[in-house]
Parts: sequence; structure tokens; C-alpha cells
Amino acid sequence: MARSDKDSQDGVVYRSPQRVLARFFEKSRDLWKAKYQAVQERIKACRTEVRDLRRSRDRWRAEAEALERQLEDLRAQMQPPSEQSPPAPMQRSHGVLTQLSS
Repeated sequence: MARSDKDSQDGVVYRSPQRVLARFFEKSRDLWKAKYQAVQERIKACRTEVRDLRRSRDRWRAEAEALERQLEDLRAQMQPPSEQSPPAPMQRSHGVLTQLSS
């Protein structure tokens, strides 16, 4: 009667033989473990993909920022300075214009 007492304490009484129940529960557990393992592998793959995408984005961002700085420097070099001295006066000598030396 110890067996029936234990079953009544759990609140679940199975009518199938224990060998059948054991096989069913083992199969159920194995399916659950396989499903869990597949989910864990997918999570790992997603984390790896996110990590790689972040690295790529950071690399492209750094390259774009460097190119923007380079472009600003080139634009600054191309703009004429606002405080530039006027060109030297020209002088005629024998029908040809020459620049005066100071």
C-alpha cells in the first residue's frame, strides 16, 4: 500500500504501467532538452551576429568620421585666406611687364 499512499500524496494517479510512463516521460524530457538546446544555439548565433554587426558599424563610423575630418581640412586649405597681402605691383620694362622686387 506504500505505492498507493505515495500516489495519493502527489495527487496524480497513473493507470498506465510504470515502464510505459517511464518511456513517455523520458521521450518528453529528451524532446524538451532538444528544443531548449536549439533555442540556446539560436540565441548564441544571434548574439554573435549582433557583436559582429556592432564591430562593423563602429569600424565604418570611425572611417566616415576620419574622412569627414579630412574633407574639412581640405576645404579649409582651399578657401583663400582672408588676410592675404595684395600682389606686388607690375612695372613695364622694354615692352614687357615685370614684377618689382622689394
